[in-house]
Amino acid sequence: MFLCQMNLVWLSSVLKAIAERNGSILTINQDIPLQGIANSSISFETKDLQGSLEDLLLDIRSMKGIIKVEILGQA
Repeated sequence: MFLCQMNLVWLSSVLKAIAERNGSILTINQDIPLQGIANSSISFETKDLQGSLEDLLLDIRSMKGIIKVEILGQA
């Protein structure tokens, strides 16, 4: 699971990046946006992930509108 602080319109881009690498989205939780920015926590299965998790997170961090990405936990 990771936390992503982003402008609201970019959630679909993050989900698309995960799906394109065969990550299976398990849960999405998003806080109420303040001044157009919301925290979102996304948990996803990485068993069949194509490429490394680190590369995926680097790609997400480099997306326009993403402010912060951090891993909250791993199982």
